Amino acid sequence: MNADDRVRRARQANLPGYLFGKGEKLIKNGRRYRHAEHDSLVFTDSAYYWNARGEHGNAIDFLMSFYGMCFNESVLELTGKEITGQQKKESKTPPAENSFVFSDIALSPDIRRVAGYLTKTRHIDYSLIKQLMADKHLFHESGTNNAVFPIYDENARVVGAETVGTLSFENTRFKGFKAGSASGYGYSVGHMHNPRYILFFESAIDLLSFMTIMRSREKPLASCLLVSMAGLKFGVVQMYLRVFGDSAAIPVLCVDNDEAGCVFIAHCLTIYPAALIRQPDKDFKDWNDQLRGNCSL
Repeated sequence: MNADDRVRRARQANLPGYLFGKGEKLIKNGRRYRHAEHDSLVFTDSAYYWNARGEHGNAIDFLMSFYGMCFNESVLELTGKEITGQQKKESKTPPAENSFVFSDIALSPDIRRVAGYLTKTRHIDYSLIKQLMADKHLFHESGTNNAVFPIYDENARVVGAETVGTLSFENTRFKGFKAGSASGYGYSVGHMHNPRYILFFESAIDLLSFMTIMRSREKPLASCLLVSMAGLKFGVVQMYLRVFGDSAAIPVLCVDNDEAGCVFIAHCLTIYPAALIRQPDKDFKDWNDQLRGNCSL
């Protein structure tokens, strides 16, 4: 397949299928899909329309806009094939699973914007934020002012990053993975070696919100590993139970109180019937909603 064919294939990639695989929540509306968190963001098979932003385009355009990828990264993500100016011979050696380089992220020592967003807007405990920054589990990206949540593998290597924007546009904020982040891994905090419980959340914000709630109730999270799936990704559950847990590790599904969360729980229970379920109170959609609502567990 030459360069033009790869670009054409990437442009025509099935966007809803790709986004479901990434854990994005989509709602079917006739022959189209709508993003659950962005009402004006609509998808057809290979195109998107974001009316609130006046944007539209093909699959490559969407990855560049929504996830902040460059053109080549978008083609690689959608086709699994790298695009270069002159095509190389196909190698029999499989490509590296992860091309993420943490040092490529421009970090700022000024943490005020990230800390301010997490405490004032999200109500996350400031002492927890300071601890995470001291432990290199939270950074501030210069230029974008994004909060960067590094993803560590079982060898304590940074293999990716979940990012959350601190600046809003049309009442929405950027969120996603840094390009090249290793699949199957998520942002994690807690007991990394043979944890007794592995708790799975839909985002880093929900994970930190849950930790803040537990601190306020003086409930320790001993022998627990908390993991953000950055969506609803069953592959992340499988990976962490296999790599970080042992036969005694118990998955705890801490997902949202919505239809997608309930479907995800039902699927997980067919594979892991001993899994526990810990959702926010019924009056709240997610853990950050509950934290900001000052409601006890």
